[in-house]
Amino acid sequence: MSDIMQAEMKKKAQKWPMVSIKSVSTVVTGKTPSKKEADNFGGDIPFVTPVELGKEPYVYSSSQTITKKGAKAIKLVPKNSVLVCCIGSLGKTAIAGCEVGTNQQINSVIFDESKVFPKYGYYALNRLKSLMVSLAPSTTVAIINKSNFEALEIPLPLLEEQKRIAAILDKADAIRRKRQQAIKLADDFLRSVFLDMFGDPVTNPKGWEVTLLGNVVESQLGKMLSQKAKVGNSPKKYLRNANVRWRRFDLHNLLKMDFDSREMKKFKLKNGDILVCEGGDVGRCSIWRDNVSDCYYQKALHRIRPDLKVLTPEYVQEYFYWMSNRGGLSDSVSEVTFSHLTAEKLKELRIPIPPVALQNKFSVLYKSFELLVSKNELALQIVDEKFNSISQKTFSDEL
Repeated sequence: MSDIMQAEMKKKAQKWPMVSIKSVSTVVTGKTPSKKEADNFGGDIPFVTPVELGKEPYVYSSSQTITKKGAKAIKLVPKNSVLVCCIGSLGKTAIAGCEVGTNQQINSVIFDESKVFPKYGYYALNRLKSLMVSLAPSTTVAIINKSNFEALEIPLPLLEEQKRIAAILDKADAIRRKRQQAIKLADDFLRSVFLDMFGDPVTNPKGWEVTLLGNVVESQLGKMLSQKAKVGNSPKKYLRNANVRWRRFDLHNLLKMDFDSREMKKFKLKNGDILVCEGGDVGRCSIWRDNVSDCYYQKALHRIRPDLKVLTPEYVQEYFYWMSNRGGLSDSVSEVTFSHLTAEKLKELRIPIPPVALQNKFSVLYKSFELLVSKNELALQIVDEKFNSISQKTFSDEL
């Protein structure tokens, strides 16, 4: 285990023993069946990717499924396995509600249930997210390799105590999820309105004129992260893949790197820019509203500026959501270690172009709901802080 990891664990004033993940479980790294064989996909077996993690404690279904043939090419993991994203959106978790397959971004932790109660293990692994982020090397997409992940430690009280902790956190989490549900309902409403107004952009049932995305937007990948950029004379805050969520940004842990005058002009964010994830959860995006002054972005993100005579930012954002969730990006995404969308493939995406007046009507509605969602998110932040406080006290045996 690295010195950093040891130092982090020494900070935990626990009366319970700390044990490595590997010592109390079997860890299975996911794999994607060959996409060249179409009969690997479309069956009844959930094929989980990071898109399905972090929403609910349990995952029972997924947007993509595999057949029995596809399952033979990978290793399925059993019910109650804790799924942890270790490439891209580090630390996103869920519990397998049934037997599932996962892609290579996910490590599945199959706990020895004579030692670890799965729901307790889920909460314990959730607490490792910030540590995982700090340990990830400075690459375009954050990665924790399997051996480093297995070496991470969790506290191990007796099983009965684990069940008590899980029950306390379940109650606190239920309150938090009610607020999350209010935000989701607003999101779902807007997405329903989008489909009603414009149709599915993948199939284009309304017959809008279609063009290449590169013809109607200006796009630019961000600055490559390097050790030299970390110690420059002009440190600036920048966005990473992990900071971009669907329709919103997580700005709690912005990092800094050096940008010279040429780079500042090239990579500075402007109001209305759309930040699109190049890797990990490909296509995940949000509209920049000058959330932070003088902010930039790194190479894990595409910055898109639409031609406002043709497209609105709100329409483009929702276009990417439906393209991502209905398979519209699958032919443009390359998969080696992880999924990614190159600058060339981005420009070649086909986008329907509805009348801009209709897009503007949607934008007005979207912005009114954006204010409502912002208020709910502020309330959720307060609830999250209370949940984290309860979690800290529970794992420290103060409750």
